[in-house]
Amino acid sequence: MIEEAVSPTLTENDSRNSDVGNQVGMDKNRLLNFIKKRNNYIKTLPKKEKQAFIASINELKESKNSIERLFLKKKSGKNIDDLLFSFDDLPLFGKEYWFMKFTANDGSKRQFFLMFGRTDGDIEVNGRYIKDSKVSDNRTEGYCVSWEYDEKQRTITDDLCTIEIKDDIIACFNDNISAEFCGSFPEYSLNIMEAGKKFCSLTIKKPENTEFISELSEQFKGLFGFRLANLYFDFEGQLSCNDFSGKCYAQKVIVVGPFIPWKWSRIVFRNGSILTYFVPSIEVMGVEYDIYNSMSFYDSMTQKMHYFEKVSVHEYPSEKEDKRWIVTAEGNKVFVVMKSYCKKSFSFRKDFDFKYIENLVEVIDLKIETNYDVITLDTTGSGQGMVEDTSGFVI
Repeated sequence: MIEEAVSPTLTENDSRNSDVGNQVGMDKNRLLNFIKKRNNYIKTLPKKEKQAFIASINELKESKNSIERLFLKKKSGKNIDDLLFSFDDLPLFGKEYWFMKFTANDGSKRQFFLMFGRTDGDIEVNGRYIKDSKVSDNRTEGYCVSWEYDEKQRTITDDLCTIEIKDDIIACFNDNISAEFCGSFPEYSLNIMEAGKKFCSLTIKKPENTEFISELSEQFKGLFGFRLANLYFDFEGQLSCNDFSGKCYAQKVIVVGPFIPWKWSRIVFRNGSILTYFVPSIEVMGVEYDIYNSMSFYDSMTQKMHYFEKVSVHEYPSEKEDKRWIVTAEGNKVFVVMKSYCKKSFSFRKDFDFKYIENLVEVIDLKIETNYDVITLDTTGSGQGMVEDTSGFVI
């Protein structure tokens, strides 16, 4: 299977690098010009407005939910709920969104996704224009995307929406769907109506066989940074009138600053093991610089988490659109080959263009070396999940 992932020829690489270099050069100049204009704009603000802008970011950084990145015990569940079921006062360049991913662990390729969010200022998403998402009476306007794969791909919604929060319920709705996520740590539910009929009814609970169930993260440098809450839970219930169970990944993120390209993937294996990597980076004149680089593998057989650095992600397009990825870490300690079977594309436009693609993938080769074992697909069973492709910038 690996032989199908053929590298481009030298001539193709030269041409591609030239195109990428030209595009990156233009994007870099646009970004530098924007930063210059932004700094000039802040400098020319009246003193009170300038103080209010800086204070709004400091307030976000120093609020009661501010903690260092760590895996959490039960007692910290309230902090996750505080973040999940609230709107933040977004400063300039602020973004806020909720992302939920459900992957079956029965050996099928079945997956389901729900994502909704908002941004400070106007933005264009998938060709639809969203005006400044101000919060009033615990509700705001935003954007919602939901789609599923069950032998074939189907989009449930891809449109503007209203987002509303009341106590322990967050809802998003438009003319096509009405979705409610509710509950409290460590048990939640997701219910969705599509065209007036019940489409989704899932119970989301913490897994019994692992302590790696949730996470709060925060990092701010100057006036930019992020805060997020993650849940790594099990789920069961019904989707499209059929039983559906497996692993759930639910996330709430607040970002202050531009989106830059990243490489991210989360793979769920048949035996409950999970592989995740995250590599945000920026390109300058065709050279890619990693800002962060990490991989984790949860081994369900031993209930141990393993961490790896020096992650390298290589992409190989295909004429049949079944794109391949070869991912390695720490030399030969990790070797993974994945193949896509469908994708969903997004475009964001706000001063710059940002492309985001969700690729559903299956693992076709795997080798992970730990201190005590060599793990392969014979150990884990089949693996399904998502690989995110991103490019460009958006402010």
